[in-house]
This record gives sequence, C-alpha cells and structure tokens, in this order.
Amino acid sequence: DQNAPFVRMADEAVFIGPSPSSESYLCGDKILDACRTTGADAVHPGYGFLSENTDFAKACTDAGINFIGPQPESILAIGDKIASKNLLAAKEPSIPLVPGYNGGDQDIDNLIQQAIKIEFPVLLKASAGGGGKGMRIVDEASALKDEIDMAKSEALRSFGSDRLLIEKYISTARHIEIQIMGDKHGNVYHCFERECSIQRRHQKVIEETPSPMMDDRLRHEMTSAAIKIGKLLKYEGAGTVEFIVDDLTRKFYFLEMNTRLQVEHPVTEMVTGLDLVELQILVAQGFDLSQSQLPNLKLNGSSIECRLYAEDPENDFLPCTGKIRRWKQCSNVEHVRYDSGIDTGSEISIFYDPMISKISVWAPTRAQAIQKMTLAMQETVALGLTTNRKFLIQVLRHPRFQAGRLSTRFIDEEAIHKKKDADNYNEGEDRLAIVPLLWLWHQREQARTELRYVPSGWRYVKYKKQQDGYVGEIADRTVELQYEQVVKPGGWVPPNQKLAEKKFKVSYRSVVTGQEPGAWREADVGLGRVQLEEDELGDRHGVLRCTIDGVTRDYNIANGSIEQASTEVTLEASAEEDVYSPYTAPMPCKILKILTPSGATVKKNQAILTMESMKTEVRLYARHDGVLILNVAEGDMIEAGFTLCDIN
Repeated sequence: DQNAPFVRMADEAVFIGPSPSSESYLCGDKILDACRTTGADAVHPGYGFLSENTDFAKACTDAGINFIGPQPESILAIGDKIASKNLLAAKEPSIPLVPGYNGGDQDIDNLIQQAIKIEFPVLLKASAGGGGKGMRIVDEASALKDEIDMAKSEALRSFGSDRLLIEKYISTARHIEIQIMGDKHGNVYHCFERECSIQRRHQKVIEETPSPMMDDRLRHEMTSAAIKIGKLLKYEGAGTVEFIVDDLTRKFYFLEMNTRLQVEHPVTEMVTGLDLVELQILVAQGFDLSQSQLPNLKLNGSSIECRLYAEDPENDFLPCTGKIRRWKQCSNVEHVRYDSGIDTGSEISIFYDPMISKISVWAPTRAQAIQKMTLAMQETVALGLTTNRKFLIQVLRHPRFQAGRLSTRFIDEEAIHKKKDADNYNEGEDRLAIVPLLWLWHQREQARTELRYVPSGWRYVKYKKQQDGYVGEIADRTVELQYEQVVKPGGWVPPNQKLAEKKFKVSYRSVVTGQEPGAWREADVGLGRVQLEEDELGDRHGVLRCTIDGVTRDYNIANGSIEQASTEVTLEASAEEDVYSPYTAPMPCKILKILTPSGATVKKNQAILTMESMKTEVRLYARHDGVLILNVAEGDMIEAGFTLCDIN
C-alpha cells in the first residue's frame, strides 16, 4: 500500500509493517504506536481488520485515544455472532433467530453432530468475522469435516478466532440490513434499510436502497427490531443490524450485527443526505443526535452500489492480481460516486481483498438508478487485469434483477458468470484486433527518426502485406491480420498530412486450434485521434479513435487490453502461453498447508494442498489417480501459472 493514492493524499503516513495483514493492519500495538508518533487522539477503524475487535477498542481507550465506534462492551456483546444470538435469546426474545448451533464446544466432531441435527443444507460461519470470510454452505455430511477445517482456518487468519456457528440455510432468503446510529445520550435512530442479496461466496456484490420488496409494515417491524437491539446495547456510533428475510413468508430473522461502518454505506448517504462518517466523528465527540436530522429522516429516491472486484467471474470468481494500466471513472453523469483506493499504475497484490472500487448512483426511481448504474459501469475503465465489470453490467440488465425478484442465490441460480463468450461468438469481434494493430503502429511511427515521409511498410517491389497476430479472450482463437497503408498516388506521405487522414486496408481471419483457418475478411480502416499517456514506469495507455467500415468509435487501450462500452476483449501477443492448467496456480498465492505428502499415491478428488490469495482460501484436489510429486512447500509464495504438483 505504500504507493496507494490514499497514502499520497495523506498529510502524514506511518509504515506499520510488511504486507501480510497479520504483521501490520491486524497489529493493534503498531497502530497505537503510529498514533503516538503523529500525535493523533482518535482512530477511525474503517470497515475491516480491527474495526470490530474488542481488545483493540479497549486498548485505544486505555491509551487515551478515542476509538471512533461503539464502546468495547457493545462490540463484545453483539459483535461476536455466537455471543449476539445468546444475548438476544436471553434479553430480547421477541427478535426471531435463525435456527442453529451457537455453543462453545468447538470440537470438530461436535460441530459435525450439531450440523447433522440441524439438517442440511447448513451454513458454517466465522463467529468473529464478516465479509463472507470463514463461511461455507454444506449440503451433505460427507463434506462437513473438510469444510469445517477450511472455515476455521480462514476465520483464524482473517479475524484471529476460529470459532464457528452453524445455521440452517434458508434457500429463498433475501439479505436486508438496517443502518442504525446511536449516541452517548441514549438516542438510537435508524437510517432505513439496504438490500444486499446479490452475493457471491457470501460476499455482497450489489447493494441498494430502498429494498424492492419492502412495504411500510415490514420496514416498521425490521427497523423497530434494530432499534431495540441498539437500545439494549446502549449503542454509540454507526452499526448495522443484518436480517435474513424469507421471500415466501416475508418473515425475518436476526443474522448478525456489524459494529462498524459498512462497505455499502454510500447508498444510505445518497438517499438520506447524511454523511455517516461525519456523524461517527460527531458522536465520538459527544454530539446529541436528537439535534440532527435523524429524528425526522426522509427517504429520497433510489440508490445502487456496485463493487468492482479484481476477479474472474468465469473462473469461479477467483481473485486476480496485476497492474491497473488504465483507470478512468465515469465523469459526465450527475449523482455518480466513486470510493476507490486505486489509480492508473496501481498494483493489485495477493495480500488484501480484491475490491478495487465502489461505484454508487442516485436517481429518483429504481428503474432510473439501474439505467444510470449501467451507464456508469460502461463508462468505467479498468484495464490491465480481469475485473467483474462486464458481469455487473449483465446482472443490472437481467430481467429478474430489474423486476426486483432477488435472493442470496441469484448469481448461482441465474449462472450469468458461466455463460461463456464462446457460446455467443460473433465474427465481428475479430475486428477488435484491428484496434491494438493501429495502437502499436502509431507508437512505431512516433518512434521513427529516419525516412519519415516513406509510408509504413513501403517496398520498392511489394511481395506481401505487413502482418500481425493476436490471441483473443477465447483462448483457442487467434486473429491473424495483414494490412497496408493507403497513401496518395506517388507513394509518399506529405509531412503535413493530418493523423485523421491515415487510411489502411486490413485483412483479418480467425484461426481456431485444430480447425482450418477461417476465410479472410476485409475492412477499410481510418486512424483518428490518439491520446497517448505513460505511467511512472513508462507503460503506455490512452484512447484511440478509429473508423472500421464506416463506424467510428473511441477505444480505451493499455498494453494489449482494449475496451469499448460494455465490450471487453483482451488481446495479447500470440506467443503467450496459457497459464491455466489442472495443477498450476490459478493466481498468485501463499501455500498454507500440505495435505498429502510428496510421493504418496492419490485418488481422484483427494485433497492435495490449501492455498490462499486475497484472504480467500482455495483447496487443490487431484483430478485423477496417480503418484503425487509436489513442487511447493508450506509457506511458499507462488506466482500465477507455477506448477504446484504433478500426478503421474
């Protein structure tokens, strides 16, 4: 993070340790040392790491530093999922709870027996956690031990505790949460609801307010329940009470309470006009919320937030690392907000969550908000690594989403991420290879120092056209190109010829592995304006305007990645090898645990090792029987494409 935009923006920045969060952001003593170094008298814990850690909140208080959040006693009482359910069962029995096991006996055999009693499917959850970490759906008893092991391991590394609770999984559920705000004077107010049902890996992807299913009666019941919990705790600051709502019965059940600011807080701010972070700071200073607009808060319009992740939806949403070679926000639409920690040139590493930006919009109605968000996502440019941008647009355009028929299983049920481009291959996509051809041609022309009046590719005796080749997003398809520059009679390019007048004849064809090459197709091409920029390391990116067969468009482009509206195609040099194979690392990662020793005979589907990237734990299984030869050891840091093992 040392080169992140927020570090550059800060008046002071203190180095607190190496990249792994266990050696930096999760070390409360280092953060307190940073406070003493800078003279800070308050800490805002954000919405991750130590933001719900009772020990850290108490350490701040003991050190005379104001923890901008609830009192440690409140975090202890409700922040832990097991403790919160036990508290409500005893003190507020009117608030319904999801059936499950919240006990202190965390022996794996006991957890297995408890899960079987609840009946499948069940949901394993990290008691101290959030953000989908340490959470697993289990459909059958045979998978319980492995899933409990992985959930405990992920929870311990993310939150410092491996305690789990087990709940009955409600398959028709919506995830709806209530934002509350309390102060030191006993006041607790609600700021309406947020619908967070669009999730993958139990982590929210799209959030909105108001919920499309909400009516006045249900809103009153849910907000009243949230305020009851706040008053029971004598809660101070921002908090979110999360509920599961059965879409069929419209009954709701307490899920958990997050004793911190939520990632999705911008949508609440956009429909209420509040600044929740400002209110957090004011409450920490002793402000009386009854003097604010909260007692008479009104809901105005509709707001949607999309989380832009560095991940590959078509590869089971696995996180992706790399460099952002071009970043551009939508800047020509009102009421569009970006919360982002990246810029052109930023590196996305394996150490933190893959979310790179939140995009939020406001409009008078939900339909208009969906339209505006779709436009904003189309105008957002993030080149250089794979993101979920196209997937988000597909969700926004889906008839079921637009109708408001949501559930936490929406993504799995609609399987939008599994609809490969290869299924809808359009020959017109091959023409996109013309864009990087022009991009590289322009750069070569700019670099020429001799014979600049001689047209590109000129030969006294022409025997073939200039050639280029690219590999498209569909791995087994190559686009081959031949081209020649069209010049005035005489063959010379006048020195004052404008860029907009560069003309080309381009031939292109698609070549698929194992098949006969496709037929050559022709295109008349004109190269217009080229906006060329360089980052600090000299990597080039920008905007290229060109005309292909009479259609003129602007394309964002960076090191082989191009983007136009909602179409994304990554074009690399044809010599590039496929880095994905059954036993290669699908992403940069750390080897957490070797489950089967090298030299052992393994069976198909036997677990081999566990690896972690971006706080997500992934297990590698054998694809066939054989003898295992490992190429890694526990603790190794591995790059994407590295061969983890061989099975002979």
